[in-house]
Amino acid sequence: MPKNQAMPWQSYVDEHKTVVFNLTMGKSRFIDAASYFGTEIEASLFEDEASEPELEVFFTGTKIGGISAKIILNLVLDNQIIDILSNNIDESMRMPSGVTKTTFTAKGERAMSHLKIRALTFIPGANLEETMIENLFGKPDTIELADEGVSYWHYPQKGLRIIVDAEHKEVLEFYNQ
Repeated sequence: MPKNQAMPWQSYVDEHKTVVFNLTMGKSRFIDAASYFGTEIEASLFEDEASEPELEVFFTGTKIGGISAKIILNLVLDNQIIDILSNNIDESMRMPSGVTKTTFTAKGERAMSHLKIRALTFIPGANLEETMIENLFGKPDTIELADEGVSYWHYPQKGLRIIVDAEHKEVLEFYNQ
């Protein structure tokens, strides 16, 4: 692993903003992440009547320091980009949950390049055991029990919540507190 390679357990909070992989939530842009994670992406807008629209960028083939992972960025939306995206729709479909998922043309995806990153989700290819998580990240400030076999480990000093799941892969969510 290169010495300058940022790893997820090296995240921290600086002036109330989470920094992970040298990306600052709320400040760094999608184009900054693309230079780090690659350009193989799928961008989707998720909309339902009960909540604000969510624009996600999924990096399909990512390796961080030899670790295969899925990376999902949540981008900050504004009315201007929504107007641009509405003119560059590739496909729109209603999912069984009732949420509408819209994907975009290459032109639409390029229009997203300067949008700020609101949050970053890291899903490692390998399952992380609880002892490994504690060795890498330390003991969480709090653990919140959810469904059976699922808990949320909170690391506010790292701007991180880890979803620990006995039956599925762990999910690391980096966001501003």
